[in-house]
Amino acid sequence: MLIASGAVVALVAAASAVLGVLAPVRHALVVVLFGVVLAFVLDPLVGRLERLVRRRALATVMAFLAFLIGVVAVLTLIARPLADEAGDIIRRVPEYTDALRRGEPLSLVGLEIPSEVRQEFGQLISERGGELAAGAAGAALRVSSAVVDIVLVLVLAIYLSAGARKIRAFLIAWVPERHRESAARIEDELAVLFGRYVRAQLLLAVIVGGASVAAYSSLGLRHALVLGLLAGVLELVPIVGPIVAGTVAAGLALFQPWPLVAWVVVAAIAIQQLENNVLVPRISGAAVGLPPVAALLAVLFGIEIAGIVGGMVAVPLVGAVARLVSAIRRERSAPA
Repeated sequence: MLIASGAVVALVAAASAVLGVLAPVRHALVVVLFGVVLAFVLDPLVGRLERLVRRRALATVMAFLAFLIGVVAVLTLIARPLADEAGDIIRRVPEYTDALRRGEPLSLVGLEIPSEVRQEFGQLISERGGELAAGAAGAALRVSSAVVDIVLVLVLAIYLSAGARKIRAFLIAWVPERHRESAARIEDELAVLFGRYVRAQLLLAVIVGGASVAAYSSLGLRHALVLGLLAGVLELVPIVGPIVAGTVAAGLALFQPWPLVAWVVVAAIAIQQLENNVLVPRISGAAVGLPPVAALLAVLFGIEIAGIVGGMVAVPLVGAVARLVSAIRRERSAPA
C-alpha cells in the first residue's frame, strides 16, 4: 500500500507538471477528455448496432442519435423543475444567512450548534451566496460557449467511435514490430478497463442520484431534485463525492424543522452503504485494482490539480497506468 501510495503521489506530481505546461490548452483537453469518455460509454451500443447494419459509421450515427433523443427526453422532464429549485435555493440564501446570524437555536442530532459556529457558517454562506448569485447572473452569457463545447464533444466522440479501428492501428504502427502483438494485447486490456469503469460509474451515478431524489422527496426535504442531481454528479468523484453530497443535504435540512436533519443523515448513510456494499461490488467491483488509500490519494490530488474533473478521472487514469506498468512487466517476464 505504501508503494502504491508513493506511486500515486509521484504520478500525480508528474501530471501536475505536465498540466502546468499544457495550461494554455486546458479547456481543449477537457473537451477531448469528455469526447473520449462519451465514445467509451456508447461503444457497446455501437458494437451491437454494427453487427446488425454491418457498417461502423452507420452504427455510430444511429447510436449517437439514440443517445441524443434520450438526453433530450430527460431534459424535457427535469429542466423546468430543476431550474425552479435552483432559483429557489439562490433566493433563500439571504434567509439561511439571516437565520444563522440572528442567533436562532439550531441543533444537530439534539445538540445545539454554538452561536460562534453558526455566525461563521452564516458568513461563509453569505460570501458564497453572493458568488452563486453572480454566477447565476453570468450563466446566460456562457450558454453559447457551453453549447459549442457540447457540439464539439459530440462530434469528436463520433469521429473517435467511427474510426476506432483505424486509430488503434495507427497507434500500434508506431510500436517496434517485435512488440506490436504485446502492445495490442495491452491496449485491449486498458480499453476494456477504462470502458467498464466509465460505464459503471455512470450507472452508479444514475442509481445514487435517483435514490437520493426519492429519499429526500419522501422526507419532505426542499430542493430534493437539485440535491439528487448533485449526489449523482459527485458520485463520479470516488470516495470524496458521496460524503460531500450527503453533507450538503444535511446542511440544507438544518433549516427545516427537527428531526428532518436526522432522517436526512440516516438516508444519506443508508444510500452510501447500499452503494458501497451492494452496488459497487456488483456493478464496478475493484475495476481499477487500486488500494483504497491509493484511490483516495488519487482523488485528492486530482481535485487539487484540475478541480472536479481531475477528481473524476484521477482513479481510472492512475489505475490504467498501474495496469500498463504491470502488463509491460508481465510481457517482459513471459518466456519467448
